[in-house]
Amino acid sequence: MTSNIDSKQAFFNGQKCWKHKDYIHARFWFEISYHNDYFKVESLSKLIQIEIREGKYAKAREILNNHQDINSPILKQVYGLLENIENNFEQSKKYYSECMLTPNMQYMSLLALAKLYVQTGDYDIASKMYQTLQLNPRFYIQATIGLTCLSIIEKRFYEAQQYIIQVDESKLTPKLTHHYRILNTYIQYFLGQLKISDNKYDPIQDYMIYRLFDHSEETLLSHIEKHKNQSEKATNGCFFKYTDIKKLLLDARKIIDDMNGNHFELSDMYRFKLDTPIGYKGDFITSDLCVVTMIGTKDIITMYPVALSNEFDKERMSNSEQLKLKRLQGGIKR
Repeated sequence: MTSNIDSKQAFFNGQKCWKHKDYIHARFWFEISYHNDYFKVESLSKLIQIEIREGKYAKAREILNNHQDINSPILKQVYGLLENIENNFEQSKKYYSECMLTPNMQYMSLLALAKLYVQTGDYDIASKMYQTLQLNPRFYIQATIGLTCLSIIEKRFYEAQQYIIQVDESKLTPKLTHHYRILNTYIQYFLGQLKISDNKYDPIQDYMIYRLFDHSEETLLSHIEKHKNQSEKATNGCFFKYTDIKKLLLDARKIIDDMNGNHFELSDMYRFKLDTPIGYKGDFITSDLCVVTMIGTKDIITMYPVALSNEFDKERMSNSEQLKLKRLQGGIKR
């Protein structure tokens, strides 16, 4: 009985740490609750998602592959997320579609599929899915933000503004309030409604908004240099101390210029493997890089080391001309 109580408390402690993005302690608690059969699958799901959030995609896939005997929709959902991140969109769609067969996961899976159809350039389908989700009060805010981001990707900024004003800011969680502020400011920026004098933002706390006003190379390099923090080697990872960030940034700009970004909420992410190691991800040296840009643009916000799995870009979507054209046509048709 005592172990059950301990496991239950450990699981809820883990959930609390997860919500506050305290992944070090969340991992500690979920590793305890994992040993209780009742919390096993959900704890495992969270442990894998921690690896994903820390950019350790190889480790996340290793854990998933080692638990293929657990035929759980919850784990399939995580598999779908990982495949989406690693640009295997058809495989991701397969997992999410299977999750749709589980009644209590249908809306969550529909939201995941809507985001996936944005990736594949099927904007009409994604839009209809988001509009369906808006009918459910639990998913209204996420669906409306999804429609807002889709409109930004399609460069329909006035339409994006019409969507964002439908959201009642007073009902948002602190995390969503932060997203809302960034989205709202981005839209105003693209509509030409902001002036340099409007910049009252902190370059650290409000970095993404601050970058709209300050495009200087110095600000960008200063931000990226923070990813050299060696104390984060085991968690978020870091560049080598001697990494030439200026040269790496120059190389990254050339590489992403011909790539298809992976749309993620307020930004686009470009992940790829380099010829030489650039830093650490946990205990391992990695040559994999993630470059983050403003949503729908090639304007780099930051970049940092990641650890891609051996299944990364198996479907060859990163440089697919067909996908590039489809995304372009998807925006033109609507």
